[in-house]
Amino acid sequence: MAIIHELSPHLADLIAAGEVVERPASVAKELIENAIDAGSTRVTIEIENGGISYLRIADNGCGMSAEDAPIAFRRHATSKLRTEADLTAIGTLGFRGEALAAIASVTRIDLFTRQKGAIAGLHLHLEAGEIQTQEEAGCPEGTTIVVRDLFYNTPARMKFLKKDFTEAGYILSVVQHAALSHPEIAFCLIRDGKQVFSTDGKGKLMAPVFAVFGKEMTANMIEVPRCERNGMTAYGYIVKPHAGRPNRSMQHFFVNGRYVKSRLMQAALEEAYRNAMITGKYPSGAVFLELPLAAVDVNVHPAKTEVKFSQEKPVFEAVYVACKNAIAANDNMPYLTHQEKKTVEEKPKESIPVYTQQRFAVSKPATPVSSTAKMPEPPELEDFLVAVPPRAKKPSFSGTYAAAPRIIQENRSDLAFHHRIDEPMPEHKPAPIVQTPSEPVTKRGTDAQPSTAQSLEPLDSGARVIGECFQTYLIAEDRDGLILIDKHAAHERLLFNQLRQETEIPQQELLTPVIVELTGEEASAVQSGLEEIRQAGFAIDSFGENSFAVRSVPAYLDSADVPSVIGELAEKLMHSRTAVPDRLDDLIHTVACKAAIKAGKASSRTELQALCDRVLADNDVQSCPHGRPTTVRLTKYELDKLFKRVNQ
Repeated sequence: MAIIHELSPHLADLIAAGEVVERPASVAKELIENAIDAGSTRVTIEIENGGISYLRIADNGCGMSAEDAPIAFRRHATSKLRTEADLTAIGTLGFRGEALAAIASVTRIDLFTRQKGAIAGLHLHLEAGEIQTQEEAGCPEGTTIVVRDLFYNTPARMKFLKKDFTEAGYILSVVQHAALSHPEIAFCLIRDGKQVFSTDGKGKLMAPVFAVFGKEMTANMIEVPRCERNGMTAYGYIVKPHAGRPNRSMQHFFVNGRYVKSRLMQAALEEAYRNAMITGKYPSGAVFLELPLAAVDVNVHPAKTEVKFSQEKPVFEAVYVACKNAIAANDNMPYLTHQEKKTVEEKPKESIPVYTQQRFAVSKPATPVSSTAKMPEPPELEDFLVAVPPRAKKPSFSGTYAAAPRIIQENRSDLAFHHRIDEPMPEHKPAPIVQTPSEPVTKRGTDAQPSTAQSLEPLDSGARVIGECFQTYLIAEDRDGLILIDKHAAHERLLFNQLRQETEIPQQELLTPVIVELTGEEASAVQSGLEEIRQAGFAIDSFGENSFAVRSVPAYLDSADVPSVIGELAEKLMHSRTAVPDRLDDLIHTVACKAAIKAGKASSRTELQALCDRVLADNDVQSCPHGRPTTVRLTKYELDKLFKRVNQ
């Protein structure tokens, strides 16, 4: 008896449906992609019960003829591929010809379609993939598909679906991705009779960005202008470094108009925020990449959400350089904003006796007041500072990549510009770029800003130092308001930038070598990383089994800090799994942190002014290497609001 036998067509359809149709969102994705491929300018999605019992997709695309419509529900029937060569340059969202057949096999479908210019349309009714009704019908131009009772004939799969609200959320994500990738199409999502998402379809990317990310996050976004590199173009919108999130849920990547999940693009985006975002936070945004169709393979995943690039390094560079330049060319300083504190409702005036009434009132036994009773607190400032995002961990990336071109420092007369949330996003003009030769990142300073002298020579930033508070924060004013600078964080970043750029870090020789004793594990880590420690500015050699002699240190470092610095370097080398250039940055960061002005230490007015001028003149000192902000601003407008000098 034969053991191998051919599956029935129905069973084969159910298997295909299992690969393509996981939940209502899978159905919505495939049908929306078909609507986009049909040249629609308006797509309406309506769902009930999370799309499980009812899902309708209506578009105004080209429609189908009476001859083509029944064939479209057969397996591997498509209008988008003709020959094998077409697979090497797929320019449509759909192409396999499996989606409609897979969806029809586990649902009840009603199709209404009419081609442009046709007198009558066509109505098809299918159950479990079989056509039950085929008739002429009056319907608008385009195609409307109504999908009912998902998995009605495979009840075992129903238990894997989640609650209606959750499934509706997945469909919303699908619609949002389609809206971001095609701003020229108007999308509308209706859930249980209520419109929950819509875009205008006027072709401006800002409209779907605002609809997807919301008012608050959009106000903290910067535009990534179209950047051509390696025959590819990257652009989009990303958040400022201080507006990171605790997860990557708001990262959206698109390749040739298709939403994808790309670890390569994710790594490039997060690398652009390196040393500018607090550890543990992640950037958000929508990043688009356009490249030749032959340079990417989209036929690698059933849901078509993963792609393969023929060359990964150029893709990484294109995304990294575009995002890095956008961040460097914008004012990323956090702003303090005034928010009125809600107070308890006041009692009616007549219920509060005035002083004269109290004097002549008949005395009543007073209610004892506990000595521990909490008295009403006076209005105070809210926590105005926008949370500064920590820098996300750098995802691994195999291979080397070119450093970002330097950004020319421009006159930052608009440094105090504060974008109001209720105003439209300003058009961004990218800073001029000086192209540098493409080379692997194997040396420090390939993407560093112009050097910052340790001596902090006087500059004219247009700001006047008023003083400092808590011997930690510098206070200055300019024509637009108050500026607060964290002395330690700002000086640390200045030193870090300079050390990264130095070809040879200036050293000072110690009168007597400092002998540093380490544990066996620490000594092993230092021994394996001796060359990197020397590149960080130390003259260090083995001195016994677990000891090292330090004969010279970076010029900015106090000799008393040497044992603690070497201990920290050993700790970082023990636990670091990053590439050598990144590990070297970590070591330099440790040196800069130890050499910087200490919080709690008083500074002279001259030192404060020099630090203020240097920080405001360098656009790459918006955050310390940990990602914490170095500078925040309280505008005169916000001060006037606090003191009620302007209307709220």
